[in-house]
Amino acid sequence: MFRRILFFALLGVAAKGQTAAELKQQADALKAQGDAAGALDLMEKAAEADPKSAALEDEVGFLLAVLKRGAEAKPHFERAIQLDAGYAAANFHLGVLYWLEKDPNRAIPLLQNAATIAPDMSDYRLKLGLAFFAVSHYPESVVELKAATTLEPGNSSAWNSLGLALQQTGALPEARDAYAKAVELNPADVSALNRYGFMLIQSREPEKALEQFRKVLAIDGANEEAMLNIGLTYLKTGEYGKAEEQFRSLIKVDAGSAVGHYNLGLSLKQQDDLESAKKEFLEAIRLDSNLPEAHYTLGMTLWQLGDFAETGKQMRAAIAGRPDYGEAHYLLGTVLKQEGDRAGALKELREAARLLPEDPGPFNMIGQVLRIEGDLEGSKLAFAEGARIKQKKEAEQAEALRHKN
Repeated sequence: MFRRILFFALLGVAAKGQTAAELKQQADALKAQGDAAGALDLMEKAAEADPKSAALEDEVGFLLAVLKRGAEAKPHFERAIQLDAGYAAANFHLGVLYWLEKDPNRAIPLLQNAATIAPDMSDYRLKLGLAFFAVSHYPESVVELKAATTLEPGNSSAWNSLGLALQQTGALPEARDAYAKAVELNPADVSALNRYGFMLIQSREPEKALEQFRKVLAIDGANEEAMLNIGLTYLKTGEYGKAEEQFRSLIKVDAGSAVGHYNLGLSLKQQDDLESAKKEFLEAIRLDSNLPEAHYTLGMTLWQLGDFAETGKQMRAAIAGRPDYGEAHYLLGTVLKQEGDRAGALKELREAARLLPEDPGPFNMIGQVLRIEGDLEGSKLAFAEGARIKQKKEAEQAEALRHKN
């Protein structure tokens, strides 16, 4: 300890008369050795020796941030920007600092400044892309992340992030290719493997998807996302027994997985084991009441079991969680019609028709209710709209089949 104190005392003496450049060179050497505190001491002296250097102010701020003294770092970054508004690093570092403080309104303009000043810095474009993604500005995120992968094509993390942003914009084939690149660059990235596999499910390539998920489990045998994805793949391919087995494995690893119980319920329902499915849906809702799909599917199961009153309750719960849940409005309207509440039924069915304009079902049900009400003209119009939609769908299916053949 005495030697260290003596060293810094002598260093202080030696610093007198040294130039800012010499002090910075010594600070850089200590920084390279991992001695951020020692480097900071010298860098502050360098900044005092050259008070108009934006670069030195930025260096002091950076070292303070490394030492988790962010509040002290900010004035140095701000001073650097005052000295040179075009100094990209200071804009970037201050933007990152605000981002870590979850202040996107201040962070993003600074990160944009940095990326505009130094557009060839992949790290700047990557951080800006991630910031845009976090505030749901997905098209802007895609632009920046594409730039980052172009500038640094070997960055697997950037490709993974690009895939996620593309997925959010609906560009699924491009997202799949971005995940494939991430996996190629880093075969041990379980996040990219899971996402790539999920995209392969969407591309109707289940065997390739399963291959990715099995790679994940080879790396992490208890990876719940991979287990869930394997089960979902089997649901997609109609292999409900295999799906059930997979979801039961998931629940063994995590009995508190609401999504695991819900999907187990789906696999059981597809095998016509309605009572067991009902039990799983109830457990999923107990674990997480904010699952509109679980309420809806439980309601469907109860409808099949003849429990219409409870079906209505579950549809209302689904709609409370997701007001635009057209299918839930449709089934609730059907339940209310069954119970004789024609006014309530029409309200729900009309909302379902608004939300599901390409589904003939709500229109036909409206036609039935209006006929009972004695509104024959309204009933006729509703049935006609239902028939029009049905014919349109059949024509589209026939056209698709013709092109397929």
